[in-house]
Amino acid sequence: MLWNSNEINIRTQKPLTNKKVKIEFGISVNTINRHNDLDLFSNRNKYSVIYNGEKENQIINDYGENDFLITYDNKYYLSFRQFKFNRRHQHIYNFEFFEKTNDIYIKVNIEGQDKMKFERKMLLIKDAEKYICNTPIDSIGEVYNMIELKKK
Repeated sequence: MLWNSNEINIRTQKPLTNKKVKIEFGISVNTINRHNDLDLFSNRNKYSVIYNGEKENQIINDYGENDFLITYDNKYYLSFRQFKFNRRHQHIYNFEFFEKTNDIYIKVNIEGQDKMKFERKMLLIKDAEKYICNTPIDSIGEVYNMIELKKK
């Protein structure tokens, strides 16, 4: 598709800085049936780097499972999936990072036809083996809401 007006906006609240933000993107590059979240980091070449302290690439237009891996300071992570129903749908991707009770949080607000909005605490990369889809392994459920595996 020749036309792509997807937009990405990064905002950090002090003392955080956008220089430590990395956003990676891929289409259907992850599975919820992974062993644990360490699998997200095993083959980084499957992602396109969208943002790494500054904008690097566009979020390409395609329909289906758009997977995001977001890291902060190479210490924290969060992954999620946006399901895009049509490759012609254009979106504004807003990411805001802030500290709360000594943890790093992210607010995601995707504006457009296939919108999403959520706020979550980022997880430590060193603990990724204890999680699947941002959910503690001992708490996973059967329902994937594109952010975590919930119980019914």
